[in-house]
Amino acid sequence: MNNDQSTFLAKTQQGLEGFLAEELKALGAQNIVEGRRSVEFEGDQFTLYRVLLASRFALRILKPIFTFRAQGPDSLYKHAVRLNWGKHVNPHRSLVLHVTAYSDHFPHDRFAMYRLKDAMQDHFRDRGKGHLDIDRDNPEQIVHLHISGEDVTVSLDAAGTQPLFKRGYRPRGARAPLNEVLTAGLLAMAGWKPGEILIDPMCGAGTFSMEAALWTAQTPVNWNRQDWACHLWSDFHEGMWDAVRKELLPQHIEKAPILASDNNEFAVGDAKEAARDAGVEHLVRIGVEDFLHMYPPRDVEPGLIVLNPPYGERIREDQLEALYRKIGQMLKFRWAGWRAAVLVPEDLHEAKQIGLKHTARFKVFNGPLACNWSVYDLFDGKRADKLSSATVEPLQPADESLEVSTPAAPGITASTRKRGTRPRIQPNAPLEGEED
Repeated sequence: MNNDQSTFLAKTQQGLEGFLAEELKALGAQNIVEGRRSVEFEGDQFTLYRVLLASRFALRILKPIFTFRAQGPDSLYKHAVRLNWGKHVNPHRSLVLHVTAYSDHFPHDRFAMYRLKDAMQDHFRDRGKGHLDIDRDNPEQIVHLHISGEDVTVSLDAAGTQPLFKRGYRPRGARAPLNEVLTAGLLAMAGWKPGEILIDPMCGAGTFSMEAALWTAQTPVNWNRQDWACHLWSDFHEGMWDAVRKELLPQHIEKAPILASDNNEFAVGDAKEAARDAGVEHLVRIGVEDFLHMYPPRDVEPGLIVLNPPYGERIREDQLEALYRKIGQMLKFRWAGWRAAVLVPEDLHEAKQIGLKHTARFKVFNGPLACNWSVYDLFDGKRADKLSSATVEPLQPADESLEVSTPAAPGITASTRKRGTRPRIQPNAPLEGEED
């Protein structure tokens, strides 16, 4: 059993570095250093396995295995061919090389990749290990080459082909779903915590609600994942992996104040399928309803409303302006006392029609699209008067039927219910009030 400390690099999305650093600390990481879209940390295998199974904010976890300096492709080959590849890479397992180069010495990423492949191939051939099996579609091993100036870092990808944001609950063919890591980050940016009511009234495939429900149950988000590249590493310890899984058993939560809806019945179908596959259908109420006709649920403490409105792909410009104006009016006059967070493209001028003053605004990227995540405190009356006299009270769900137990910190006293057992709920449960 290997409990030696190693250095790892957790990749994330821009703006989530701080949340990831705090999460890594809670999972046992040490010597944490935030970078640009990444967080470096140290930990043993227990820590690595916890991070892989439970991190909500990491896209990939890389383990650097070699560092050296090179002044060009031939220099790269010269150094790489002498490295001890057999300690880290199995030549009999398929692999792929991913290259990122920020260097005048390496003007073409692909040429650097070819020279690294040549070096690895020649290294194993000279030792009678045969020919490398390069598989770009479904490799068993991923080797990352990062070049910055003359500094070269070679790393192994602990997750494998599928990045960690692919939790496994997304329905095939779902319409424009948000990246799951981004979604968890958006909830964190808006200040949402498990136990606070969440209204997801333009839910689409339901990613906001799924992430909130998994967070509420303290479910390791990659609990059901089977294909892990680190399982092929020479130092992988199956007993330790099983011990970490046992330690991170999901909490058994009976109810949660998470309400999802959409005016598109097909999107609602996607959300219900996602909830079943995530094992959280008992924690999320999902129904068909138009946000522009909704009222807040009765007898509950106000919480957070999350909105990812249409961006205009299938709607005229004048209709888009009217939609955003109506959203602003609805939030101001019907949802006073709540918080709202709205995701829109940074250059979408029609979004100004919301007409509300944001309390906080974050620049994020939804894929390649630069977006603003704007958070609004929906005051009843004049904003200045409210700010001068407001006292902050903790949000607690008041309605008995929406009551939720606050989960313990990861680590863990837990039931044996696992994600994927698909507990049943009544379809089309009422979203308004609590009357059946």
